[in-house]
This record gives sequence, C-alpha cells and structure tokens, in this order.
Amino acid sequence: MAAPVVSIGPLAWSLGTVLLVAGVVTALAVAAFLHRRGRAKVEPALWALLVLTLLVARIAFVVSWWPQYADAPLSVLDPRDAGFSPWAGVAALVLGALGLGWRRPLLRLPLAVSLASGLLVWGFGLLVVARLDAATHTPLPALTLRDLDDRPVALRGFVGKPVVVNLWATWCPPCRREMPVLVEAQQARQDVHFVFVDQGESAAEVRAFFAASGLQPQHALIDPGQSLAQQMNARVFPTTLFFDADGVLRSMHIGALSPATLAAEMRLILPGARSVPVQAGVSR
Repeated sequence: MAAPVVSIGPLAWSLGTVLLVAGVVTALAVAAFLHRRGRAKVEPALWALLVLTLLVARIAFVVSWWPQYADAPLSVLDPRDAGFSPWAGVAALVLGALGLGWRRPLLRLPLAVSLASGLLVWGFGLLVVARLDAATHTPLPALTLRDLDDRPVALRGFVGKPVVVNLWATWCPPCRREMPVLVEAQQARQDVHFVFVDQGESAAEVRAFFAASGLQPQHALIDPGQSLAQQMNARVFPTTLFFDADGVLRSMHIGALSPATLAAEMRLILPGARSVPVQAGVSR
C-alpha cells in the first residue's frame, strides 16, 4: 500500500497535512460550542496561536538546517517546501496558551479544552498513520521502465542502497525548480541512488529538457503510462519517494524539495534512521 495521500480534484495533500487541518477545525468547533454554552470566546486567540505555532515551527526548521538555506537566504520566506519543526511548533503553542491563560483567566478553561481536543485529533491520527505504515512496509515496486536510450531498467535493481525516486514531468514548474537540487544531491551522495522517473512523456521530450537546462542526471527513466505514479498513489507532481536500503518506503514528499527538506527527508533512509515511516510534504 502506498503512503496515504488525500486528493480533492487536482489538489493533493499528505495525510499528515489533512490531520493538521482536522486538528485546527476540531479546536475551532469545540471553542464555538463552548462559547454557545456561555464560556469566553477564544476563536481569535486560537487563530493567533496557530500563526505563532507555524511561525515558530518554520523558524526552528530553518535554524536546524541553516547551511542548506545559506546559499539562498530568501528561500526561508517560502514555506511551500514543507520545512516545519512540529515539536517546536507544539512547544510554542503550549507556552503561548499558558501565557494567554495567565493574563486572561476567563480564557483558561475554553482555551485548554479546545486546544486539547485539536491536539488529540492531530496526535492520535498521526499515531494511527505511523502504525499503519509500519505494518504495510510498502516496497519499491517491481516495475521495469526504460531509460532515455530505450534500455530496460528494473526499479528493484536499485535496492541495496537507499533510493530516492522523483516523479516529475517537464511541463511541471515545481518539478523544474527542484531538479537542480536533486541533481546536485545525486552528485554529492554516491551512497544513495537517485532515480528520476518522468511521468507521461517521451524520451525525446526529456532529452530536450535536459539539454536546455544543462542538467545531466543519472538514472533518468521514462514512464509513459504513469504506472509508477498509479501504484504509489501519487496524484500530483513532483512527488518524491524515499526508500531505505531494503527497498521499504519511509517517506513521501508532495511538492518541490528545497535543499533543507531534502536533507531532512534523507535522514529517514540513511543508516541509523528510525524504522517507522514518516509522512511529509504539501502540494502546490
């Protein structure tokens, strides 16, 4: 079973993102219910805490991976790479709520109940997803694709080293934006297989793109029927799959990777990484 992705029309989100939204909606719904029962109105405080949580989570991630952002400092202002530190955000949320409760006693009960409800939905959902993923052990599919010279390449042949599989297309702007990041990583990390699987296009189209961009990635394959995307339930591009050396899926990132988010994801598949798969990423 592929990593969970929720699709609505042309949009797609990782289940982790959906659970975060579910937690926020739950907290707001509980706050509205308590207000109707005569408790203080805390919805504005919840929105302020949400902004604080996201801001601190982003700053903590950037600080942790600053060397990857240093060459392009303005990229820290673009959170579309899904670079957030969840636990830093939760810590900021708790401290912010404690501060509000200390200053405004009437907010204490409804704020505490609302936040506890939202965190319970988010946390329990993440636990269930992690357990399901750990039980399924989604393998690298046993597909044979073609390289740009029309030679057959078996995906399972890359097992033995960690494998990063990028599903992309030449018409996709986020795919083009992240491609140099992945090619540079491929050149720097000989202990990881990076595989670029174009979805739905011909070898001639892919060759033309590489010639125009000046990029020369290894392991560039074509998948005209998008069979790999279908098997992995990848509904939008780019989607990047991270497999460990045994060929087990550990993470699925939806959307363009930055150097920092790529480094963070790769920690999950390198030797010594934790064994429970992790969901990550957001779509455009």
